[in-house]
Amino acid sequence: MADKKRILVVDDDADIVLMIRRILEKAGFEVGSAIDGAEALRKIEQEKFDLILLDVMMPGIDGFEVARNIQRNEKGERPPVVFVTARDDSESMREGFRSGGTVFLSKPFTASQLMRIVNAMISR
Repeated sequence: MADKKRILVVDDDADIVLMIRRILEKAGFEVGSAIDGAEALRKIEQEKFDLILLDVMMPGIDGFEVARNIQRNEKGERPPVVFVTARDDSESMREGFRSGGTVFLSKPFTASQLMRIVNAMISR
């Protein structure tokens, strides 16, 4: 049997993290979580993830900076980044793509929208 794909969920809203975790675990994924950018960067340094679901607006290190750090990873591991955010204006989207994001998923979203994007990114 193939190893479970690992996804890191990064959001400062614990309810969002829990909701996404439940959806992904039900679909058979292994899920890690972080409540801010600094914790996310520590986990990415220590563990391997196949996909990062990343909020933009977080205290301290924001999602764009986390994505830029992922792109500069010296180990060469650069999992795709999906921004899961309420910031879906064109300037935020441009900044997200420039920082290394692949897709934007706007909050609020449905479980089927989340899974459609996750499955597309995981199968790349």
